[in-house]
This record gives sequence, structure tokens and C-alpha cells, in this order.
Amino acid sequence: MTNQNNKMTNLNSNLNKTAEVLSVNQDEAEKALHRTQELTSMVDELSEKNDNQAERLDDLLDSLDDIDLDDLNLDDLEDYDEEIPVLNEKVDLEPLTYMQTSHDFDSLIEQSEEYAEKCNLDLSNPYLSGLSEVEINQLSTRLSEKYEQTRLDKWDYAFAGVVGIIGGLMDAFLVGSVTDGNNPKTVDEQGRLSKGVDNVYQTFVKKYASFESGKKMDSPSQAIRWLEKHHKVSYDASNNGKVIEGVVKNMNPANHHLLSMAHDPGPLGLISGILDQMDGKSTFLSGGQLVRVVTDSAESKAVTSQTGPTKVIAAAQNWFGHICSDVSGASGSKGRGAGLPAPFYELTQKLNFGSVNIKGDNKSFAEVFEWLYKQGLDCRAFTAQAIPVLIMETLVRLYWVYKNHFYYGKTWKESIPIANKMDLQKLILTATATFETVDIADSIIQNGANVQALLRINFVGIVDMSFRSFQVLRSTVSKGKHIDKLDSDLQVEWTRVYQTI
Repeated sequence: MTNQNNKMTNLNSNLNKTAEVLSVNQDEAEKALHRTQELTSMVDELSEKNDNQAERLDDLLDSLDDIDLDDLNLDDLEDYDEEIPVLNEKVDLEPLTYMQTSHDFDSLIEQSEEYAEKCNLDLSNPYLSGLSEVEINQLSTRLSEKYEQTRLDKWDYAFAGVVGIIGGLMDAFLVGSVTDGNNPKTVDEQGRLSKGVDNVYQTFVKKYASFESGKKMDSPSQAIRWLEKHHKVSYDASNNGKVIEGVVKNMNPANHHLLSMAHDPGPLGLISGILDQMDGKSTFLSGGQLVRVVTDSAESKAVTSQTGPTKVIAAAQNWFGHICSDVSGASGSKGRGAGLPAPFYELTQKLNFGSVNIKGDNKSFAEVFEWLYKQGLDCRAFTAQAIPVLIMETLVRLYWVYKNHFYYGKTWKESIPIANKMDLQKLILTATATFETVDIADSIIQNGANVQALLRINFVGIVDMSFRSFQVLRSTVSKGKHIDKLDSDLQVEWTRVYQTI
């Protein structure tokens, strides 16, 4: 075994030296080709000058033929005094450096090293020295794609970091603080982007109410009032307050949207809303536990009079109408009003553990998320927080498309920025981590290291960073398997080379 290892070591050394000789030969060939191109250019230039001189001589001879020797005047010869230039330019070319040929391998290695030192040829990696930049890129691309090795460099990470900083500054200055609209301090700290999102939701509610009613709604409160009247549901506290409050603990007007599963504006709420309307029950999270309460039907005849699939469709339409009536607060809300929680936010009420001090009160994580919701962290706030995150990811993905198509020469289809590529996952994670660093620093600077800082935290960015971290971790585990395969392939190749000597 020891003899085999020594033989492999000697073989590896000889291969490296052979690669050095080949690199030197490649350099000689490139310089000889360059000199040939220089000489070709000089010959072409000399040929052009010779042709010009021949034309001038022909013109001179033609002029002499026109001279009448009988009437020759010496003054007429002044036009021919100009001397025809002689092509006697001297060209100085630097002698080419070349390596003496030798049939002795050791001498050949020695001469190659002398040539490399004289010509400043880097032989630290002789295998790449003999390849062009295009060939190196192609080889790197093939290997990295086969074994999922990273091709990112410092400029890629720098770009992702800059994008993260831009996103963080957008969040700090344009999104600002979460607010319920009643606290003068937080109202002033609400960013222009957040206010704009609130206005977009109000506009949507007015247009939807106008569409359903067939008449123009002059104000958001008028539109909400109309939707509340025409899209009543049994799971709403205003319709079954006495029944619900007797079973669901600690529910009040400020948090009933959070505790009611059907008030989720996503797929979870749609399913719960349809089921609740179909079987006359209401679904809540009480103390972290799922509770279903039998309630009186409050739905309109448009729902209760239907059967089968048509009832499901009617219940879905009624659920959506009621969601629209709540998404921008109630008709009599002060400030922004208690809007709807973000999709799946209700599930935070199952986190009945931990202890966080809020104004002298120790609260569990579920209670902290409830406190945040009451402070204004609703669907509108999450939408505003999502905008800088989406812009940031879009910039990173556009950069990925640009580099893959124009730098690596991939097709547009191959450059689609889907996040199943580890390099793209790393870039997005770098951007989101930088984004959250800026975001958290801004929160602490504005509010200090206390619970109030949570009001400026971008929770969409935190969720995105957590998801990207999981992606990269999973890809890293998968990459380990590819590295093992790379080692296995190298061992097979070494064995093949060893057996041929």
C-alpha cells in the first residue's frame, strides 16, 4: 500500500511538471502567433507603400512623355524636383524568447522554469495557465453545475449586501412604525408607504362596495357599513357576542378578529368561514386550543336558502364580503381601526410559552403577538412591510438573470431565477440578512432595546430570512453528498490513470 501511495505521489508530481511544460509551450505558441500577426501587418503596410510609390512613378513617366523637348524650358522641370522616397525604413522587433528543445525530461523541466522566470509566467496553477479565460469559465460552469459548487465571488456578495442596505433604508424611512392610528407618536412615525397602503385598502373597499351595491360610496365608513349589513356571519362577535364570550376566554372587540379562524384573509380563513356557515358553528383559538361554538345563524337568505354546491359558493362570497368589511376596520373605528390579521397570523396564539416584559407585565409569546396586533400589526401593515422585501428580492433575481445570461452565456430559459439554485439562495439570504441587520438597528436606535422596538421590526423580512436560512441549510446538506460524489469520481479517475502507467 505504501509503494502504491509513493507511486501515486510521484505520478502527481510528474503530471504537475508536465503541465508546467505544456503551459510554457502554450505561452511560446501564443507569442509566436502574436509575432506572426505583427509581421503580417507590417508586410501589408509595406505592400501598400510600395503600391503608392509605383503609382507615383507611373504618374511621373506619363508626365515626362508629355514634354516637348524642342520647346523645353528649364523652369518647367521645377515641378519634377521632388525626390521619390526610398523604402528604407528599419523595423526593430524584440527577439522572441524561446525554450531550447531537449529529450531529457529533467532538462526540459529546468528550461521551462527558466523560461517562466524570464517571462514572468505564473505556473502556480499550470493546469489553468494553458487554458483561455473562456475555456476556464466553461470548465468552471460544467463542474459547478454537475456537483453544485458555488460560483459566487466577492462582487456577488457585495451586490446582495448593497441591495439589502437599500431595502433596509426603504423600510426605515418609508414603512416606519406600526400604529393603530390612536397614538400620536406612532402616527407620526408611520411611513409614507404604510399610509399609502392603508389608502389603497380603503379605496378597494369603497370600489367593492360600489360594485356590489350598484351605487357610489362616498367614504370608507359608508362602504364598510353597507358591507357589514349585507355580509353578516354567525362567527362575528357583533352577531353572537353573548354566546361566544361565554366560551372563548379574554375575547374583546379589539382581538376578536385575531381569535376567530374565519377572519383569516387567507386560505385558512376561507375554509373555516365556509365550514362555519355550513354547520352553524364558529371556530376560535382560546388559550391556544381550537374551540368550536354552536352559534345562531346570522347569514342572509342568500346563504341559508341554498343547498349543496351552490351553498358553498354563496358561503364563500359572503365570507369574502365580510372580509372586505373588516380589512380596513369597522365603520365606527377610531384611527385606523382593528383590521384583519395577516394570513396564518392566528396560529401565533398557540405559542403559549415564554415570558416577555411589556410595561411591567410578563406575557407569553402568544400574548406578545396579540399586543402587536392591537398596536396595528394587521394585514395592511404586513402588506407595507412586504414591499421593500419584494423589491429587494426582485433586484437580486434580476442580477442573477443578467449574470447567468450575459456572463455565463446561458439561455434565457436556463437563467430563470428560481430559488432551487444554491448560489441564488445564498445571494437572497445575504440580502435579507443585511436587510434585517439594518432593520433591527433602526428599531433599536428609534425606540431603544425594549419591547417598543418590535413596532418597527419588519416581520415579513424575518419570516423571509428564516425561510431562506432553511433553504441554504438544506442545500448545504445536499451539497455534502455532491462533494462525496466528486471525491468518488476523482478516485475513479486516479485509479484509471494509475492502471495505464
